[in-house]
Amino acid sequence: MGQVLGNQIIGKVKTVTILKQPTASEFGLATFDFRDEYSIFDYGRMPDDIPFKGESLCRMSAYNFQELAKQGIQNHFIKSLSPKVFEVKTVRILYPQKGELNENSTNFLIPLEIVFRNSLPAGSSMLKRLHNGTLSLEEAGLSKMPQEGERLEKPIVDYATKLEATDRHLKNNEAQEMAFLKDSEMQALEETALQVNSFLNERAEAIGLEHADGKIEMAFTPKRELMLVDTFGTLDEDRFLLGKTHLSKQILRDYYVKTCWQEAIEKKEAGLPYELSAPPKLPRELLELVSNMYKSVCEAWVGKQIWNAPKIEEIVEELNEFSESLKSK
Repeated sequence: MGQVLGNQIIGKVKTVTILKQPTASEFGLATFDFRDEYSIFDYGRMPDDIPFKGESLCRMSAYNFQELAKQGIQNHFIKSLSPKVFEVKTVRILYPQKGELNENSTNFLIPLEIVFRNSLPAGSSMLKRLHNGTLSLEEAGLSKMPQEGERLEKPIVDYATKLEATDRHLKNNEAQEMAFLKDSEMQALEETALQVNSFLNERAEAIGLEHADGKIEMAFTPKRELMLVDTFGTLDEDRFLLGKTHLSKQILRDYYVKTCWQEAIEKKEAGLPYELSAPPKLPRELLELVSNMYKSVCEAWVGKQIWNAPKIEEIVEELNEFSESLKSK
């Protein structure tokens, strides 16, 4: 949920300012102010700000909401107030573990992270679960073990907890029970996720990228109608690739794993106690490359020249060169 300071919630990458509190029968009102900070591996705020990252996330997310509204998908976006701030309708946060939720609840955040997967690239949590046996092929809806990066025959939708201290993966029936969803609501939730995924696939393909996976959050309105909320379809929530090169936060994850956190991450993935040491600052070259990555993809995505950023292909070539330079050190 982030740190609460008065009427503000300070999240990992954005500040939510509450202007009006929601009730069971009425939306609330808030603004999302996107910052240039970033966070990886649940460490918290990293030592660098990435110039123009917040603006790129804001612009891409606002664009996505507006385009999906044209397809009939209800969402909480109201209007942009500046390049880094937009206004939204808000809903209540009800915790199932506290007994605050039931099948008749209205105007609340559905306590699930809804994930769609088109392929399982390097770093995919589902691929890791399949290999270590914590997820079966049948549970994943697969007939055979996929290869790393292989395009799936059809997208997979799966679920994780949203309002717990540590996110955990859920089976479909567990997700439905936790959120008190009727069968028809669970079906509508999946259909909406697939429609959002289809839109993102098409938009990514139009600018020469592959959309590997992503996630959304949904809520119920005061009339218990589904509504798309939070942010989605950006380089923070989704994984995009050009060839085998990630255009997402995965680049930053990969850098820190190779430099100082490899042992800790291996322990984390094995379920062992681990401790992440204080991270060093990013090299100036990588910081500039990542900033250009956010700007370049944003410009291509929304179809507008904002910063006159380098082309995506140029960024990918430079990122690959940087990665190769690390190997030689």
